[in-house]
Amino acid sequence: MKRIRFLIFIASVSLLPAQNLFPILGGQRSGTSIFSFLKIGVSARAVGMGEAVVALRQDAGSMYYNPATIAQFEQSQLSTSRIQWPADINYDFVGFSTRISGNHFIGISGGILHMEPMMETTEYLPHGTGNYFVFQDKFIGLSYGVKMTDRFSFGLTLKHVNENLAGHQMNSSMIDLGTFYWTGFKSLRFSAALSNFGGQARPEGTYKKRIIDKNTGEETVIDSEFEQFSPPTVFRVGIAMELMSTETQRLTGSFQLNHPVDNAENVVMGFEYLLYKSLALRAGYKINNEEEDLSFGAGFYVPIGPVSLRIDYAFTNFKHLSDPHRISLNIGF
Repeated sequence: MKRIRFLIFIASVSLLPAQNLFPILGGQRSGTSIFSFLKIGVSARAVGMGEAVVALRQDAGSMYYNPATIAQFEQSQLSTSRIQWPADINYDFVGFSTRISGNHFIGISGGILHMEPMMETTEYLPHGTGNYFVFQDKFIGLSYGVKMTDRFSFGLTLKHVNENLAGHQMNSSMIDLGTFYWTGFKSLRFSAALSNFGGQARPEGTYKKRIIDKNTGEETVIDSEFEQFSPPTVFRVGIAMELMSTETQRLTGSFQLNHPVDNAENVVMGFEYLLYKSLALRAGYKINNEEEDLSFGAGFYVPIGPVSLRIDYAFTNFKHLSDPHRISLNIGF
């Protein structure tokens, strides 16, 4: 009965108009942060469920959303992903986590958003100058997780982020914090995580700034520093549980609230149906998200002795841009 009530609650929330649930002013913060690539979902399994995964232990990619999840694995985990982003941009991610002793775990992860070199154009040479420039965003993170009790774990990630746009470098250090708690009621778990928390950053170097005297009209050119902006910090809180579980089938549901500093709050729900521990079908839905709404995914489990191999695919429906595709390979050993 309680599981049915949970499903009714999820369905009723999805039918309410988003403007009745969330303040509309949050959208005015859109575009006010830097390193926006950190908001791109890296795991095909997670994205297939709408990224409502803060309360799910999935694979090494889970520490991207909640570093406390690495303390929930019995096996070492290796995950790699390739995301085909709009405008011929690709995002590659790799993550690894393992137990170092007792209840202590570590993980390392990294990602790079990149594209082919682009030809430089100017007002007088619109077809190109013959010179090329490179755009890259990348990060590397070191995670630590500890299982403090049989129900509660805590984790953190320290990461360095770099952006390179035509030789203009921008660097910053950030921290992720997360918790993971088994409530003791059936399989219900509760989690909260803070991601991309750090200070403001600006591109290195200076640019030429023109100042015009209002009285004389005289123009002065000075070297000025670039403006500072904040990172895309986001707070996530969510629950998850198995809504159905037998020897041959399992249905997992998750519900999550996201509070980003650079956009309006939004709610996400996700579901995963696992058949014969071999085939997984996933779906997710984002409420009050300007660009994304529905997502779908599938996964195939291939056990090879003590090694577990999983291949995942995810599709996201974008309202304005071309729809991105994700493929992930996950190995537990």
